[in-house]
Amino acid sequence: MPSPYDDFSGRAASSFAGGTPIQRSRRDLLRRVMEEEGYRVYAPEWWHFDFDGWQSYPLLDVPFEDLH
Repeated sequence: MPSPYDDFSGRAASSFAGGTPIQRSRRDLLRRVMEEEGYRVYAPEWWHFDFDGWQSYPLLDVPFEDLH
């Protein structure tokens, strides 16, 4: 990726043109796969996605121990 995770510089932007071709390719692959499943990237952060229609789902407060 063109920036580390949780780097809030311009390098973190989902459209940042810098970095290596491999870094940009991997970032773009992640975005493409996530968008195919209904997620949309948060433009300032390549790693941050929201699901379309997320407002329709309730917020849950479930302890990890209760997840199966």
